[in-house]
Amino acid sequence: MNIIQRYQPARTWVHEINRLIDRSLADASFLTHSRESFHESPEAWIIRLDLPGYNKADMGLTVTDRLLQLSAETPPEQGFGGKVERQWKLGEDVDTAAISAKLENGVLEITVPKRPTVIPEPTTIQIQ
Repeated sequence: MNIIQRYQPARTWVHEINRLIDRSLADASFLTHSRESFHESPEAWIIRLDLPGYNKADMGLTVTDRLLQLSAETPPEQGFGGKVERQWKLGEDVDTAAISAKLENGVLEITVPKRPTVIPEPTTIQIQ
């Protein structure tokens, strides 16, 4: 079961086609999409994004109502960068308080820990 799902409100295939058709070639911001990858380990999900040209001060990462949001923006005078926004909807078995992130060599790695699975101990009931 996929517990982390990229959240894109009101994004249908018709919307995406219209968005691409409506953009002029003078607006090259659609070319600045960063690559991202997901990996699952027994303890966590790991999201990696290529964000060359960004530093920690340019980024914000928040969790609200099981929605993980990333926003990053570089100054307009910087030649490489721009604005990046991403959202992921998190499942119920995610430990939102323990989410961590690190930026190294232009790659942002977000670690989303899973809550440990609790197996209830059987309870012996006395029959009277």
